[in-house]
Amino acid sequence: MRVAIIGAGPRGLFAVERLWAHHRAGVLDVVLFDPREPGHGAAYDPGQPSCLRLNVTSAVVSAGWPGEDQPPAFNEWRLDHGEVAPLDPFPPRARVGEYLRWFWAWLQDNAPDGATVAHRQERVTTLQREPRGWLVDGDRFDEVLLATGHESNWPGALGGPGVVPALPVAAWADSVPAGGSVAVRGAALTFIDAALAMTEGRGGRFEGDWRTGLSYVASGSEPAVIWPTSRTGLLMDPKPQPGTPLAVPDEDTMVEGRRAVSRARSRVAALRVVGDTASALAGAVIETTPVQPATGAVEAMRERLEVMAGAREPGAAWALGHAWRGLYDALRARFEGIDGGFAPFAQTAVQLERVAFGPPPINAAKILALLDAGIIDPSSLDGGPPREPDLVVDAVLAPPGVVPGSLLAELVGRGVLWSPEGRRGVAVGPDASCVRPDGSSVTGLALIGRGTEDVVIGNDTLNRSLHPAVDLWARRITAKEAP
Repeated sequence: MRVAIIGAGPRGLFAVERLWAHHRAGVLDVVLFDPREPGHGAAYDPGQPSCLRLNVTSAVVSAGWPGEDQPPAFNEWRLDHGEVAPLDPFPPRARVGEYLRWFWAWLQDNAPDGATVAHRQERVTTLQREPRGWLVDGDRFDEVLLATGHESNWPGALGGPGVVPALPVAAWADSVPAGGSVAVRGAALTFIDAALAMTEGRGGRFEGDWRTGLSYVASGSEPAVIWPTSRTGLLMDPKPQPGTPLAVPDEDTMVEGRRAVSRARSRVAALRVVGDTASALAGAVIETTPVQPATGAVEAMRERLEVMAGAREPGAAWALGHAWRGLYDALRARFEGIDGGFAPFAQTAVQLERVAFGPPPINAAKILALLDAGIIDPSSLDGGPPREPDLVVDAVLAPPGVVPGSLLAELVGRGVLWSPEGRRGVAVGPDASCVRPDGSSVTGLALIGRGTEDVVIGNDTLNRSLHPAVDLWARRITAKEAP
């Protein structure tokens, strides 16, 4: 059997690992298609500056399947490769890239008898059905798994002279003129990466402790000013530091909240549980609405960081953020699928992602230090840059789902794939098989990751426990090869 996996990022490699876990007999020939080196993609490039950190706790990152001990989880691998406890919960993303590069080698070394895996360094442009399977750029395969991840090109991207995409950072960071001016489109996590790449990544350093405040020591190589822009005029709230009380509030409250989401008579009622749970955590009535700070964006970030440091009492923003994170899986179970009724979840997610999925405290403290040093000018958050910048960094990434101009969009346009109304992604079944409007499966074609967003929720994660479809897919594939 020949299996093509289009996309060799983390999810593509995770799919190979599941095939190895379930392969029992016969010949299994797996080919990964990706113009990049397998494993890390642009987000986890091992060559990026070490100041660009993982934005989730490293404890959730694992190349292994939940409950299995091989390959080792990321933190275990770190201890086996030179790091010592206690481990930084937000290590450099380049370190994750090294782990994923190692994982690719592990997959090649641990292929079971009768199985092989290879990488073709190319971008797939055509996928055609034929009587005995699928043609991937003219080469026949029995099964195809689409795992294309982040699209590098999309109609909403900025272009033209003096404009660079934020990722990969290494492609542009050294070209920023020292003492120049840079405008950044966006003020979320990718903006933070860009700002740190232009400062700490070019020889600057931070002194002090994030809990009491950092100061920035310039290198002379950074730009004179960085102007972030944002539709909301706000910056993201830092998330709690792992191991602190704010990271693990009353579990009984969260358990009851998850039960309430499952028991709710309607999806809208399930969303109201977020506000109820936040109210229970905060000891005050909180609505599931945007948390608009009474102060400006900078002071709001400073106040929220003081909360995470234990210097200020937590309030509505912390409670809503923790409630949303803690109830996310239960809410996913209520809203995933191909039917209507997804809009309330989408609207609430847009409102709460700023308070729930922000940067680690250390990165928030670094941004505040750059603001205090005058290198980041927050006036652009509301009014835009005051003059023409020397460089524009586009820190708004392509959205998930079906992106115009992509391979997925071409397949949807031909009727091979179906994207349900009101959801951005392609319809798939529990085993990742692509699904037609009549509920039947597209034989031999499956899809995992960002291309399914809204049908499957929360794909931007390295936490393998959240999405079981790839395991069910691998079981289906390997069952076909059994004698």
